[in-house]
Amino acid sequence: MTYLDAAYTILKAAGQPLHYEAITQEALKQGLIKPQGATPAATMGSRLYTDTLEEGSRFVRAGRGTFGLAEWRPRGIDAHVSDINADTRKQLREMVLNMPPDRFEALIRELLIRMGFDESTVQITPYRSDGGVDVIGIYRAAGLTEVSAAVQVKRWKGNVGASIVTQLRGSLQVHQQGIIITTSDFTKDARREAVEANKTRIGLINGDELIDLLVKHQVGVVKRTLEVTVLDDEYWSELIGQSSAPSVPTVSLPDPVAPRPAPTVKTRLMPGKPKGFILFGEFYAANTWRGVLLGVCQALAQRCDNFATVATIIKGRSRQHIADSPTGMISPAPIPGAALWIETNQSARSVLWIIAQLLEALGRSPNDFEIVVS
Repeated sequence: MTYLDAAYTILKAAGQPLHYEAITQEALKQGLIKPQGATPAATMGSRLYTDTLEEGSRFVRAGRGTFGLAEWRPRGIDAHVSDINADTRKQLREMVLNMPPDRFEALIRELLIRMGFDESTVQITPYRSDGGVDVIGIYRAAGLTEVSAAVQVKRWKGNVGASIVTQLRGSLQVHQQGIIITTSDFTKDARREAVEANKTRIGLINGDELIDLLVKHQVGVVKRTLEVTVLDDEYWSELIGQSSAPSVPTVSLPDPVAPRPAPTVKTRLMPGKPKGFILFGEFYAANTWRGVLLGVCQALAQRCDNFATVATIIKGRSRQHIADSPTGMISPAPIPGAALWIETNQSARSVLWIIAQLLEALGRSPNDFEIVVS
């Protein structure tokens, strides 16, 4: 059984996302994998991560080193859009693979023009012993420089080898850039040959990259915009939220080295029932979204000297979330360590949005924060 098949079996039985080390341990325990190297967990993590980058992967990332099954994803508008886009890419690939060779060359010519090549210079070359050059053209960048390109197209199902790279390089004219575009992929030798030192570099575009470019530049596809109506969480939170008198919060920041709970799911910026959060690699306990919001603000106020200045610029559609006065707030609470008040009458989505905005305004990465949910 492959590592990926073993991971699927383990996750399917667990019914919840797991860290790749836990997946590996269970796979070894059940005898599902027979590792050849000394670091099977690293191999499992690498293969799962790489697979999630592929179209149609069975797996999704659910946190740092944690993976789940794609089939667990909630179905909704986003999922439908994703399915439509994936199906369009599949159809586009089939169209490209089945079109006549001369039409494929015409498709590449159109793509080059959409990418910015000078239309008057992009030409399909007549068939001759020219080292395989199919399309030529000139790319001009803001009138400052220009690149003359010779493109070879390969509508293949098998991978393109190093000999094709060598052949194209040998046919290039002085100052000409070589590009190979294929519907398949390139062998390792071909990729090495393309960037060989002291030789003219050859650009390589494989099938996946070709589909990406066709979609990006809308060659053979069109993009449609749909209008969707959703509830305004912030509006309803303001309208029906319960008012409470200002009080000093009971949030505490425990010793960062305190042991973490064993959550069933760890995910970044995703609503759920919180058990705590991780900020800059340190764990803090908080069992309500109000506690998460106050705890993050308190930690940021202690760490960042410019917190008070930056925090007050965080505004919603119709209200200011953090201010130096509780006036106008439904459920205000003071932020420990800062002479500021924060509106705590927030939905889970709003809490996570505010935290993301704070991190961005403070010049921090969203990856510095992780919510731990039960």
